[in-house]
Parts: sequence; structure tokens; C-alpha cells
Amino acid sequence: MSRVLVTGANRGLGLEFARQYLVEGWDVVATARDPEKGEELRRLAKNKSVSLQALDVTSGESVQELVKALSGKTIDLLVLNSAIFTRDGNKIGAINFEGWREAFETNVLGAVRVAEALLDNVAASERKQIVAISTGMGSMKALGSTISFGAAYQYRTSKTALNMAMSILAKELEPRGISVVIFDPGWVQTDMGGPNAVLTPAQSIGGMRSVLAGDPMELTGKFVGYDGGIRPW
Repeated sequence: MSRVLVTGANRGLGLEFARQYLVEGWDVVATARDPEKGEELRRLAKNKSVSLQALDVTSGESVQELVKALSGKTIDLLVLNSAIFTRDGNKIGAINFEGWREAFETNVLGAVRVAEALLDNVAASERKQIVAISTGMGSMKALGSTISFGAAYQYRTSKTALNMAMSILAKELEPRGISVVIFDPGWVQTDMGGPNAVLTPAQSIGGMRSVLAGDPMELTGKFVGYDGGIRPW
């Protein structure tokens, strides 16, 4: 049976990833800083195919505890979804530099830390695929069309850095047959995206899952939209 691990699975896109793959018959490892706080996630975990694991992606110790818990278990699909969006201090003259640092700790370093730590689990699987959830707001080429969403220095730059880090990782892991794909999930109705977003989590994740149903190595190194379109960055 295939296994997916999702970081930040207690709400939004992460929760929907876990829900949809469970319906498809996958084993699901759902991680969150405090998985017991998520009511919907706890309900999902009543299914015997779901394993809840505590994970703080900014903590090396927490990541190593997860590695121990998953010793000997393969991970076909590793979804690096954990992210924060700092809403204050996002305009020049009033920059929240601490928030900027926290964004990089979670959105970039956290993703790379988890990917590195669980690499052997992914490599031992049949599918061998890593997915990083980015955003169109991290695209330098698309800045003109996304600036209306706000300057968002912390979020934008951290996701642009994530794109580069994952692109490098894709090149480094390609000889080992491991796929690394970067996704723009679209503007989604989550706590981060807000109620006016154009996509529901089910639509966004359903689209990404359709894209992921293909050959993993055909996707490696690409920045892809939930609709399958290649995104500029």
C-alpha cells in the first residue's frame, strides 16, 4: 500500500491532502505541531490508515523524533506543506524582521530539513516523490500580476527561496530516481487564502492529485499549477 506524509496536516491544504489520499486507500502520516488540537484531523485519525505525528519543522529535535517513529517505513509521497504567512509588518518603513526570519525558518529551512531527514524513507519507496507547496506569489515573473495581493515581503521571498531550494534538490536527487515537484495550489479558501479565494481546498488538492497521478520523473524540477500548467518563476 502507498504511503503519504503531509506536514501541516491539521488544517487547510494539508488536511485536504490527508483526506483525499485516505479516500484513495493510501496510508496517511499526518503531522502538525500539536495534532491533538485539530478537531477535523482527530476525526480523520479514527481511521486505522491514518497515523498522527507531532512535528515542528523548525526544530531539528522534533524532526529527528519523527525519523525515529518512521524507522523502516517507506514514504511514497512526501508533501512539504507547512507554512506561515506573516500579516503584519509587510510594508517598507514598518518591516517585521522577526516575522521575516520566522517565515524563512518554517517555509524554507523547515521544508528542506524534513526532506533531508526523510530522504531514505522516500528513496526506499516505489514512487519516490517529494512535493513542495509554494505559491504564485513567489514568482518573480508574476509579481506584476500578483502585487495586488500585497507586498508580503516575508511570504513572497520565503516561497521564492523555497522554489530555488527545491529546484536544486530536484537536480541533486534526479540521479537517484527521486522526483521533486513544486506546486502553486492557486488562490484557495483557507485561513491563509481567505473566504474570497476562487478555489475550495477540494478543488485545489483534487487538481494537484490529478497532476501527481502521472510519471513522477516527468514532473521533477518543475513549478506546476494545480491545473497542470507550468508556472514561471
